[in-house]
Amino acid sequence: MIKAIIIDDEKSGTEVLQLLIEQNCPSIQIIAIENNADDGIRSILKLKPDLVFLDIEMPTATGFDVIAATSTEKYEVIFTTAYEHYAIKAFKTKAVDYLLKPIDIDELKQAVISVEERLKQGTTASIKNMEELIHSTLNKLKKISIPSQEGLLFVDASDIIRLEAESNYTHVYLKDRKKITASKTLKHFEEVLQNYNFCRIHSTHMVNLDKIERYIKGDGGFVVLNDDITIPVSRAYKTDLLRRIG
Repeated sequence: MIKAIIIDDEKSGTEVLQLLIEQNCPSIQIIAIENNADDGIRSILKLKPDLVFLDIEMPTATGFDVIAATSTEKYEVIFTTAYEHYAIKAFKTKAVDYLLKPIDIDELKQAVISVEERLKQGTTASIKNMEELIHSTLNKLKKISIPSQEGLLFVDASDIIRLEAESNYTHVYLKDRKKITASKTLKHFEEVLQNYNFCRIHSTHMVNLDKIERYIKGDGGFVVLNDDITIPVSRAYKTDLLRRIG
């Protein structure tokens, strides 16, 4: 049996995952369920599981913090989260798979099979396998989450033309001239969009490079986007922009 711990701050989420595992994954024995990162860390250190089903977004710490705090232990990780943009970062730690909520039963089964194979072999995933997982995930990721006053909105990254900072908020401009005001900083979106074709061109502006119509020379210069908006480029970001647009 594979000893497993579930760590998720949403009690309903842990209950659903436990039920899915009990009904579909007979090789998994749930030895603990924790609803916060600190208790999860203590359980990992004490119980020494083979596998941890780990949520990423938790009130006091992230799933990545849990991994960092238990780096002396040897266990497999399957991330379970509703936030798609964490997928690539997850694979850069020790995750063998990434399940997006609501969890698909077939994907859960396949993730467990992957863990079983690795535990039997007594080896960690090869770089080649990791690269395949990352490539597969990139192909699946079509949307990013944007926290707004209306709630959590999901949009295709390719639909975003530009982003503009205003204090601790960010205005996200989409095609068809739609605007979303997000309760996150522009720095936050730099991380979210790091695997997409976006570039910071000013302290308050980030643009989708695919939406640039032309670059106008100047001290820093300007870019004209396909919505006919002209955005200044600061000297600090000019070199990087020109390198990326060739």
